[in-house]
Amino acid sequence: MSNSSWPSESLRTECKYMEVRAEASPGSDCNRSAYCLKRLLPLVFVLGFGIQGTAWPAEQRSFTDITETSGIARLLNDHYATYPTWWLSGLHLVDLDGDDDLDLFLSTHGKGKTLAALNDGFGCFTLAAGTYPTSEIHLCYDGDEDGKVDLTMTYQDGGGQWWRNRSRPGELLFEPTGITRGTNTARRQAMIDINRDGKVDWLRGTDADIQFDFGDGNGFFSESRRRLAVTRGRDEVLCLPHDIDGDGDIDLLAEWGHYSAPDGNCRIYRNDGTMTFTDVTAEAGLPGAGTAIKGVGDVDQDGDPDLICLEHRQRFEIYLNDGTGRFVKKDGAISGVEKGASSASWGIAVTTDFDNDGVADVLVNGKYFLKILRGTGGGSLAYANSAWGIADVSAASIDDGLCFGDIDADGDLDIVGYTSISGQRRFAVYRNDLPARNWLRIRPIGSRGNRGAAGAKIRIYTHDERRLLWYEQVTIYDSQAATSYYGLPVTERHCWAIGRWSMSASSFIPHTASSGNAASTPTEP
Repeated sequence: MSNSSWPSESLRTECKYMEVRAEASPGSDCNRSAYCLKRLLPLVFVLGFGIQGTAWPAEQRSFTDITETSGIARLLNDHYATYPTWWLSGLHLVDLDGDDDLDLFLSTHGKGKTLAALNDGFGCFTLAAGTYPTSEIHLCYDGDEDGKVDLTMTYQDGGGQWWRNRSRPGELLFEPTGITRGTNTARRQAMIDINRDGKVDWLRGTDADIQFDFGDGNGFFSESRRRLAVTRGRDEVLCLPHDIDGDGDIDLLAEWGHYSAPDGNCRIYRNDGTMTFTDVTAEAGLPGAGTAIKGVGDVDQDGDPDLICLEHRQRFEIYLNDGTGRFVKKDGAISGVEKGASSASWGIAVTTDFDNDGVADVLVNGKYFLKILRGTGGGSLAYANSAWGIADVSAASIDDGLCFGDIDADGDLDIVGYTSISGQRRFAVYRNDLPARNWLRIRPIGSRGNRGAAGAKIRIYTHDERRLLWYEQVTIYDSQAATSYYGLPVTERHCWAIGRWSMSASSFIPHTASSGNAASTPTEP
């Protein structure tokens, strides 16, 4: 990287490339030899050597329901037989036992018992042995930085409690801590270094404000050291941290409504760098009432974060960022969506790439829908549930979020989604069998105190023209953190992933970093 305008700090990055042609797909869903073959195919490159494209299969494939063959259907049936009134209130993919495979955790809201199932690495699940929490997951984050994912769980009703992960592969052991927050003060959460001291902090949305619990870098958080007043009412506030204007400071996006204002409300608070937040909602181009910010992501792929919104419960809209934190609604951005939601505040939205074509897709849920919007370029999206075979259903309980990830290590994102929400709730495990293409995984490893690199940013460029292919910021909030993911279009044969960490005294302040789910380590200057 000789261009002087590029970051001078070095970043060691592991890039994994895997080619899986149509004939390489296993004949049965849990054929170990076929999956082992898939795991032998990834080749490790030093970024800049280049990634060779593959021909796309001619046939159009979709997602396959593997609920039965993955073992989940039997586990679900057995659990309902034991707990017939179980209130299933959350679907979560998370590495519970530290073996680098995504396991499945099923939450409960008061009735019945939680269920944890361990993944063998090939998309087959068995009942987990050991001890684990008995309520609902809000966030998955390694708070004490021991390399294992800790959990924040429901405490009382709408409160929060940290549980430490002491598990080992094949056996779970989660221990409750004394870090608790009371009723309706921790239903909507985020992790970010908001005060820029190099240590990740815990943000919580209450029914009046956003509270900042400053972290000590070892997994302890001091309660309510700062507050940002937002509203008065009974509805918890979404706290979504993101640098919307590109100045390196973490701004805050807020949303609330639930029962008192079903159409939703939103605010954008700009950070001046000293934790002084100013309401710039109108200046930024958003109506404060009747609009719910569902999520944020670079939908048009121009290098800055855009907003995914629901207006008056009827229309999903994309607000494009001009790069300075001012947004303009893109007319007709989303096609094929026929109806909105019964209430605006439930659910979240994320940008990712399900078909590995290098164009940003969107996954959004709420009452009572789960919509997959396939990116068609330039910030436009099209409804894809019918074409891809995904049920447009979501329970969207208050503590229920999105659930997706690569459960079988084949380089594409699978989905877990509801199929029935009345009575005993049911869901399906959908294996992604879309045409195999190239893919790239990267994971940032921050300095001590922010090892999860919350707030770091991805930028992926072509090797030859250094043209931006993908941008996003590591954002950990609400019910479940979404994995960063980028699929390489076959036309892009070379790429660079760029990372930069700026150091101030002993502080770790992420400005630009690669993100995803493989491995990279920044070299500190």
